[in-house]
Amino acid sequence: MAEVFYIGMDLCSDFTQLSYYNDIKREPESVSQLNNKETYLMPNILFYSTDTEHWYVGGEASEARFNENGTVVDGIFENLNSEETITVAGREYTYKELFTMMVKLHIDTFLYRYEAAEIRKLVISVETFDHEIFGLLSELYKEMNVDKNVIEITSHLDSGLYYIFNQPAELWNNSVALYDYSTDGLNYYRIDISKNKEPKTINVVHEDYTGEISLSKYGNDTYQMDVDFAKIAEYEGKKAYISAVFLTGVGFSNKWMKKSTNVLCQGRRVFVGQNIYTKGACYRAVGGEYSSFYNEYFVETKENVLSDIGISLGDEKDTFVPIVTGGNQWYNTAGTLNVIMDDTDKVTIVYKNRKFDDEKREVVRIHGLPKRPNKTTKLSLEVEFESPNEGAVIIRDMGFGKMFPTTNKIYRKEFKI
Repeated sequence: MAEVFYIGMDLCSDFTQLSYYNDIKREPESVSQLNNKETYLMPNILFYSTDTEHWYVGGEASEARFNENGTVVDGIFENLNSEETITVAGREYTYKELFTMMVKLHIDTFLYRYEAAEIRKLVISVETFDHEIFGLLSELYKEMNVDKNVIEITSHLDSGLYYIFNQPAELWNNSVALYDYSTDGLNYYRIDISKNKEPKTINVVHEDYTGEISLSKYGNDTYQMDVDFAKIAEYEGKKAYISAVFLTGVGFSNKWMKKSTNVLCQGRRVFVGQNIYTKGACYRAVGGEYSSFYNEYFVETKENVLSDIGISLGDEKDTFVPIVTGGNQWYNTAGTLNVIMDDTDKVTIVYKNRKFDDEKREVVRIHGLPKRPNKTTKLSLEVEFESPNEGAVIIRDMGFGKMFPTTNKIYRKEFKI
């Protein structure tokens, strides 16, 4: 019998991390490199060995490049939009093809450790939404020969929330601080939990400090970096009562914090980890009890949709039927609803804002449909987003079986909420 895995992947420009759900420990466990058990950071490089006619990725690629003849491929993220191709072993590759190969090899390298392995769910966490990366990852299921719903894409922020809210409750009794110090610089997120009003809300406040603190700015001057970070930590710490602080990112990998540690530890617990996002993605992959906070709280972040969108049936109760519900990332929010028209050519679209408990309505008249008997026109209403507050409702004429074939007419009603 094949071993079944729930996998979380943190996919960054320089490195990748993987974790899998350990059923015995009932928590995610990070995957180390095969040739270096001390690190979980797998470099995003490829190596093709002409000696073995084999592709390597990550730590194995780093090692093989010094022991075998072949071709090293790096800079894959940076060149995704490039039209340039690379010839390896007589074949031309685009950077998009190499990107997909790299991601698949990272996963396969882990699965090869087991005699028989099957992915039940893979959640890939990326730093922020990127159309190019999202598009490539959305097609990954074809390369991996799995069902489309096996693979899901999320963000660092969402993965961070999954990680934090699967820690002991006493750590998030009050606000929680998350500092992310990547190669681009420092970002700060404060997670505020409101339990005393309905709906219960998780609100994420974001402060961009990349202009003030970055690895390139300080170089080897870790003393000044420590002083500057301590000032930021003290300033942010005064804004809310914080139960716990989580630090992640390569900027926190070295032991340079002294003054800032004293500031951060005043009356709160502090955790440092490079695997917060991969483990958070793994919790999301498992779902169930690990996603219960999404069912209990309305989650408000800079990337989440705040409104439910649906239609009014126009009956005495003014029944609202949702097409999509808010509280998730805009790029993972979509839905379809089929309706049969009852003596009308109009649809009332309703936008219900959860945060402010108000709504907006638009009546859309469907022009150009052929005359059909009552209740023999079926419409498909689909919602898609281009940002957290912009998108469109797409209305398609579905006809009504063989007797009343579709006209293939499509109506698009754009919205801004």
